[in-house]
Amino acid sequence: MQRLALNPCDAPVWANSGHGQTIAGHFLKSPVLPTNGQKFKVDLPDGDRLFYYVREGHSDYVVALFHGLSGDVTSDYMQRTALICQELGHTAVLVNHRGAGEGVLEAKRPYHSGSTEDMSVVLRQLRAQFPSKKVIAVGYSLSGNILLSLLGGFRTDERPDGAITVNAPLLLGKGSLLLQKGLNRLYDIRFVLRLRRLIEEKYRHGIISERYNVPPWATLYMFDEIYTAPASGFRNRQDYYDQCSSIQYVHQIQTPTYVLTAADDPFIDVQDYLGASFSKHCQVHIEKRGGHMGYIAKNPISQWGHRWLDYYLYEALKALTHTLT
Repeated sequence: MQRLALNPCDAPVWANSGHGQTIAGHFLKSPVLPTNGQKFKVDLPDGDRLFYYVREGHSDYVVALFHGLSGDVTSDYMQRTALICQELGHTAVLVNHRGAGEGVLEAKRPYHSGSTEDMSVVLRQLRAQFPSKKVIAVGYSLSGNILLSLLGGFRTDERPDGAITVNAPLLLGKGSLLLQKGLNRLYDIRFVLRLRRLIEEKYRHGIISERYNVPPWATLYMFDEIYTAPASGFRNRQDYYDQCSSIQYVHQIQTPTYVLTAADDPFIDVQDYLGASFSKHCQVHIEKRGGHMGYIAKNPISQWGHRWLDYYLYEALKALTHTLT
């Protein structure tokens, strides 16, 4: 597996911290696709449905992009990575998890950090749709945890040919508790407000019959106990965290995988990465500055401007295609 030779993310003074990187990464203007592409549906075994969009390229690779918690195909990092795929000639597939984006009324059950079955159904459909192409999966944040768990064999034997994860939480309970502390509570509030709105919309349209009582001040840690765990078939929050934390599966990964995180991520402890038993098929890169999916550089990096993350993804995708050739 090719080792990446990377220039560091030299952070500007105004974003020289985990919070600065996270916030700047979210608010810095990003390019967007002219259109998301052709829309396809995926019927899931339990009767729910999700949707994805395809922008076809001319290469031998399909790159499936999976968003983070409360995101969807319009999230800035999804749009930018699809543009990187376009630059490389790859087919880009932007996937909405069940209940995300325009599919909010097509799913009774929520997606969660262990939704490997859903991801595997999508990957299987893409293999049938593009039988002559190799499939690379990219998972951001929550989806990074899903992808690492899938690669390690959790609840599925379906795997992509190559993979990239960005700021995946390896220990779910620890991450949820960190979100309650200090300035992290701002991210926590944002996540829960978005998730509460999704539940309310589903209840209002009769998609779900139970009105889950999620208080306005709830933390994600509370939300997982009140809604995520019971609605997803887990006994409770701890059962959900215990089963779905990817740290216990990464030693079994056999797929070429590039793993990225930042030492200053505000709510993912870098010690989890330093202590994890990643297999030899994983190349783990820990950047000193980057926050949670921010990675803003002081000086422009090639054609990707100040977005060091886009530079990383471009290099990782190039290296994977070299490995898989």
